[in-house]
Amino acid sequence: MTSIELTEILTFLGLDLAEAAQLLGVSTRTLRRWMEGEEIPGPAQAALRAWHQLHARHLAWKPDAISIFENDQAQLERARLHAREVSGLIKAVEARGGPQNPWSVNIAKGVATFGPFEIGFYNLQNGSFSLSGYRRKDSSPDLVRDRPYLEDAAYSISMAFSKAGESEIALDNVAEYVRKHSAAFVVDGPQRLSPADSKRRQRDIELLAGKIDELAKLAAKGSANHLQFEELLHQLHELGFFPTIDLVSAVAKAMV
Repeated sequence: MTSIELTEILTFLGLDLAEAAQLLGVSTRTLRRWMEGEEIPGPAQAALRAWHQLHARHLAWKPDAISIFENDQAQLERARLHAREVSGLIKAVEARGGPQNPWSVNIAKGVATFGPFEIGFYNLQNGSFSLSGYRRKDSSPDLVRDRPYLEDAAYSISMAFSKAGESEIALDNVAEYVRKHSAAFVVDGPQRLSPADSKRRQRDIELLAGKIDELAKLAAKGSANHLQFEELLHQLHELGFFPTIDLVSAVAKAMV
């Protein structure tokens, strides 16, 4: 990894020198030397590349806030290792053409299923996950025999979290746009609304922005669907408000 690549990754991740150094477990002076051309150790490169891949997929990669606030380096190292493991698993499964079976993932319940398999996972504080165990309804578990299934399950769980993250961002963007432009509605016919009615209409539009915010929070937990958004969008249209096509399309792409 070159110093230019390092700078680009830190910019992409939105990290300043102090925060990046803390997450990597090094001093800011060391990080500056890397940015000036000194060789970057392999483990640091692996962590940075893993963070880049996960961030690009809207997957959580930062440790929980408590670990960062308390500068718990042991916990931060476990988070770095977890990010590398998830990133490596994604690459491995995609290298063989993706998961071979259609796993069903329920983020809210913390379970993934396929056929006789049921795999549990914990929702971590930072928005990521960790596998908690599995069982088979047709036979006893065997880690060696079942490893390809477990890898496919973990990949499918990762993609479910990625989709949830994309949905949350897309919905947040719509809510922000609606709130910012709530006065830019249209009225059918030649008759204009009174100032009081206009204020009332704007307030109703802003209330719908709040409902989209709430839907975004549910989407992050995997508990929202596109039909719910379409209903809110229909209500906006009835009020004469039309979010831009690119924002609406982004929600559809993430949620459908």
